[in-house]
Order: sequence, then C-alpha cells, then structure tokens
Amino acid sequence: MPDLGGSSRAKSGKSGASSKEKLDRVVSSIRAKSPTRGLDPAYKKTRASSVERSHELSVVGLSVIVVLVTSLIMFLAVVAIGEVWTLGDYVNNIFCNNIALIIIVLFLDTIVRGNKESRLKRDEARKILRYNRLIQPDIDLYLVRKNMVVTPNGKTVRKFQVDSTFKVSDMRDMYTPSELVADVGISKIKRYGHFQEVLRHDFSKLVENVDFVYYPEIAEAVMKYLNATSYGEAALDAVMGYEDSRVGTKSMRLLVISMIREEPDNGSFMQANPTMKNVYLVHQMINDQEKAVSEYLRLIRTLEDADPAERKKRSRSHHYEDYE
Repeated sequence: MPDLGGSSRAKSGKSGASSKEKLDRVVSSIRAKSPTRGLDPAYKKTRASSVERSHELSVVGLSVIVVLVTSLIMFLAVVAIGEVWTLGDYVNNIFCNNIALIIIVLFLDTIVRGNKESRLKRDEARKILRYNRLIQPDIDLYLVRKNMVVTPNGKTVRKFQVDSTFKVSDMRDMYTPSELVADVGISKIKRYGHFQEVLRHDFSKLVENVDFVYYPEIAEAVMKYLNATSYGEAALDAVMGYEDSRVGTKSMRLLVISMIREEPDNGSFMQANPTMKNVYLVHQMINDQEKAVSEYLRLIRTLEDADPAERKKRSRSHHYEDYE
C-alpha cells in the first residue's frame, strides 16, 4: 500500500519550505527598499543650529569665490584691452572688495539673526499667554477651594488669597461641606483635591507644548507646582480617604478632626503619628503650591506688561486686582 503519511509529510515539508522561501524574499525586498540610515549606528544627527551655521559659512565662502573669479575675469579683460591699472593696484582692489563683502555679509547676518531671535521670543511669549487664558480660570477655582480648606469655620474665607499663613490646626474643618452651591455639599478637601488636579493637568500641558527657550523661569515655577503636587499626592489621597473610612465602630474622619484640634501649634511632622503625618504633608504641599502659583502669576503679569495688546486687555478686565 502507498505510504500516505510519508507522502503528506513530504508535501507538507515542500509547502513549508516554499512558504519560508516566499517570506524570506518578502523580508529581503523590504530591507532593500527601507532606508538604512536610521538603523546605522554610525549615523549621527546634526543639530539644526549647526546646519544653519554651516550654510551661512558656505554662502560667505561662495561669495568670496564669485568675487575672486569675477575680479580675475575683469583683470584679464583689462590686460587684453591695455594696461589701465598696475597689478598691485588690482590686487589691492580685489582684497578691499573681499573684506567689504565679508563685513557686509556678517552685518546682514547679525541683523537677520537678531530679527529671528526677536520673532521666536515673541512667538513663545504669545503661545504662553494663549495657554494662560485657559489656565487662569482654573487657578481661580483652585485658589477658592484651597482657601476654604485652610480657613476654619467662623473665619472669612479670602477666596483669591494666593499666599496664606496657616497652621495644621486651621485645617480642622476641611471635611465639612463646601460653602459653594456649585460643589453640591461635597467636602472642602475633596473639592480642593479635584481642582488642584485640574490645575496640575493644565500646567503639564503647558510644559509639554512650550519649549521655554526664552522664558525658562516660567517653566521653573510650573515645575515647582507639579513637583509639590506629585510628592503630596499619596498623602492627599489618604486624607481624603479618611472621610469615608472607619476604625472599628468609629469614624476615621472624626478621629482625624480630633487629632488636628489637639495638635499643638509647635507640632512637627517628625513627632506626629502616621495619620497626622499625612495631614502635615498636605499642609506642606499646599504651602509649596502657593509659592509656585504666586511666582507663576507674577511672571505672567511681567510677560503681559511687555505686550501692549495684552496690557490693554488686562487694564480693562482688572482681573489680577482680585488676587491678594
């Protein structure tokens, strides 16, 4: 009887070999068509500034060569017509022309480069101010919620106070409902947690989309806020979590409020128990955020003062006058 199994295995082997050969041919074809420069470890990228500088030097060199060739042609023409200048006069003329050409090219290059720098700086400033139009309302929302957290009940909340001096004990009413109708009875600490996260998202987008070549101090202020928010994130989550958690039959929220009320004015993070350490970290985070936002607003005002159009808009709105 014929070996059906062997025949099928042979056919399968041939089919597999044929498929492998086709695959190898396709891979070879793709490699042949693909550029190898990006995969070449010896390939080095060149900075754009180096390319521009190289181009400028080549233009200067080419201009000098053109002047030399033109002068040589003119010299030969003068020699053919008759001796008008001496050879020394002609060489001196060529030398002076080249020196003048180099000075003119460098002078024009300086003017063009200066104009380019001014335009790039102006474009970066306008881009920052465009982003600030989106960030500014969220700063206001953040400040209101932040000030409600650090102001105990019975005291007037200074809604747009940027820099505040407060103690840990001033945060004792942070679990009470927000005073704003828009917050629908949600606790102050939770509304603060939401809007400080919104502001972090805004600042992250600003840093991602602006190079800050000409205004790095604004980026530093933004990064201070982002760093403060990052290191205090876990502590804030824990403090907000205390509101709905329980220890046995007791509410964790009531225990934390009692701890905050009993905390001495000279208390410190190192001496506090683990629960109060989270409260101290939130206290420090808010302090650092305040400094960062204050610095950011000051720099934005300076940036707006440099732009007549933005300065006029600000004078009409009187927005910054609300900040304390």
